[in-house]
Amino acid sequence: VWMNLLDNAIKFSPEKSEIRLFAQADPTSVKISVQDSGCGMDEATQRSIFDKFYQGDPSHYAEGNGLGLPLVQKIVSLHHGTIDVTSRPGQGSTFTVTLPISE
Repeated sequence: VWMNLLDNAIKFSPEKSEIRLFAQADPTSVKISVQDSGCGMDEATQRSIFDKFYQGDPSHYAEGNGLGLPLVQKIVSLHHGTIDVTSRPGQGSTFTVTLPISE
């Protein structure tokens, strides 16, 4: 999960740009966010990025097969968590994974 999100952040960000990681916990869950300063996505792309074989940025077709984010979503789901994205074209993307804390 983390390697895919970090790899995507690097792949879609300009060289030498900032990638930020955030972690937040409360008594019931932990949230980890990966924020890039890349090209960002429009709403239509955001709705499709977790679909198998979907690739929102045609300039990166040779670098992937469109299975990374669907696999990430499946792994997170198997751990009873969620993954969300916030993004705007030209302003980067933030992927947030929320996982329950089990006792």
